[in-house]
Amino acid sequence: MNYRKLWEQHYGPIPKDKNGRTFDIHHIDGNRTNNSLDNLICLSIEDHYKIHMDQFEKTKSEKEFASLVFLSKRINRPLENLTGWTRTHETREKIRKKLKDKKRPSEVIEKMRSKLIGYKWSEQDIRARVEGLKNFYKENNYESRSEWRKNISEAHKGKILTDKTKEKLSKHNSKLSDNEVLEIVDLIIKGKTYKFISEKYNISPAQITSIKQKKTYKWLWN
Repeated sequence: MNYRKLWEQHYGPIPKDKNGRTFDIHHIDGNRTNNSLDNLICLSIEDHYKIHMDQFEKTKSEKEFASLVFLSKRINRPLENLTGWTRTHETREKIRKKLKDKKRPSEVIEKMRSKLIGYKWSEQDIRARVEGLKNFYKENNYESRSEWRKNISEAHKGKILTDKTKEKLSKHNSKLSDNEVLEIVDLIIKGKTYKFISEKYNISPAQITSIKQKKTYKWLWN
């Protein structure tokens, strides 16, 4: 049974703080599968954060770090005390081996795709994004931002997309359907002007040239 429901069954509704945020239920021994009532405690998000901060300072464990990252976002508190913390080489290797050759189930992919199709950012999301960028530039000078970009570049150095992946991305991002491209080819063969084709399909002359020379939509010419 869900530990929150278990708590409510025995002690009633979980209270909320002055900001309307529901209190957390914390596992005293750190074992989330141990839902014994004497192992559960109800406390505010701030108190929950303090407990995990104390535990992290003692253990420096990745599990406590993950809990702190999650809780810090909920209370909008920066993790200054954790700056410079990184996973050990052994932990990274363990994660890499565990994820190697693993793929998300098709139902999970479809669920995410359905959520993202037609998704629009709310005004609140946009404001939060803008504020986040402002804080990033305010808190990081040019040298630190350059170092951050350099680390990202180094992490991706040598990674090359396969032809199969490139084709998938091209299909996903293509402006025209396959049938429209074939219609354009027919119009080119019939001698229609680029201006006529450009206005009909709302594409540039350069795009028409790429189609004519079979540089784009390569899956149609294979």
